[in-house]
Amino acid sequence: MNSYSSNFRKIARHSLLLFAICFLLFEWGCSRRFEPEPLSLTVKQNLALLQTDPQFVMYFNFKKMRDTGFWQKFISDSLFNSERNFGNFLNTLKDVTGISISNGIDELYFSNSWIGDNAMVVKGTFDKNRINEYVKTDTQFVKIPYPNGITVYNQTEAHFYFYFKDDFTVCGSNYVKQIENTFEVKDTSQAGLLTNADAMKTLERIKHKDNLWMMSGQKLFIRGIFENFSDLGKLDKNKQPEAPQNDSIVTEDSTGEKQYDLLGLYDKIEAVSFSLMMTDDLDIVMQNECADNNSAIELKNKIDAVIALSKLSSQFTKKKDKTMLDILDKIDLTVHDKTMMIEVKLKDQQVASIREKKIF
Repeated sequence: MNSYSSNFRKIARHSLLLFAICFLLFEWGCSRRFEPEPLSLTVKQNLALLQTDPQFVMYFNFKKMRDTGFWQKFISDSLFNSERNFGNFLNTLKDVTGISISNGIDELYFSNSWIGDNAMVVKGTFDKNRINEYVKTDTQFVKIPYPNGITVYNQTEAHFYFYFKDDFTVCGSNYVKQIENTFEVKDTSQAGLLTNADAMKTLERIKHKDNLWMMSGQKLFIRGIFENFSDLGKLDKNKQPEAPQNDSIVTEDSTGEKQYDLLGLYDKIEAVSFSLMMTDDLDIVMQNECADNNSAIELKNKIDAVIALSKLSSQFTKKKDKTMLDILDKIDLTVHDKTMMIEVKLKDQQVASIREKKIF
């Protein structure tokens, strides 16, 4: 009986120990789970004003970003105003209303399709009377009246239309039909991008939603991104040691130059997104939403190889680029179910060095 009790106590102790180990492992695993920031209700409401099926969507919260040390040190109006898609309109708004991303414009939403039509939503504090006075003396603007007191402004030279949906919202597009689609959209409307279930699913998965993000589920757009990665992964045989010949991810292009083949993976990626968080420093994340967990792991392994190859490239150049090596060392690759995440956190000194050396 005593022997039985002793054995039982041993089994119980071992079982409790095993349970404790499993519990700790479970807790540790849960602590590493990917937890994206929630999508705010106000942002979600404004997505109804964008296109239903765009090539890509971008969001900027200038009000939050310009309060950060990073913004105050590195960002200026000219950085965004020179952007070819929405830069001209930001310049126009500054001329017409006197406000800019540094003062007055709080948020910007932008979407674009393959056929060239786009949609833009700008949030801020606008003086409608000022624009009316401005267009009276500027022959580039034509006013188009609509029912219910709506006035659409056409900047004829840029072939761009916009109107004030309310005192805090400007809707713009190079396609007048897109403008008209927004007339009846209310805060509770299920319209525009909100009706695209796949896009919204990708958007909900984005890690950082407060400052700046971009997303796309278009295969050609995704292919373009991975073509850039493949360029990064090319092996220069004059600078680097010979790559392993039995490595299944090493291929040769039409010129006989060895490279890590990433293009073969892009069709397994259903969507990509980029997001960043500004403080005094910068946290940048690229997320690849893959078809399944195996594809996510395979992509991680190949990106690991490209990063290792890039480190070799930097080390074998005549003049080692310490800044690039530091950046590559900070890249963190993780897999969360079907999501393969690439994350890098940069200190302000590193960003200053990147800008100085014009690495990107």
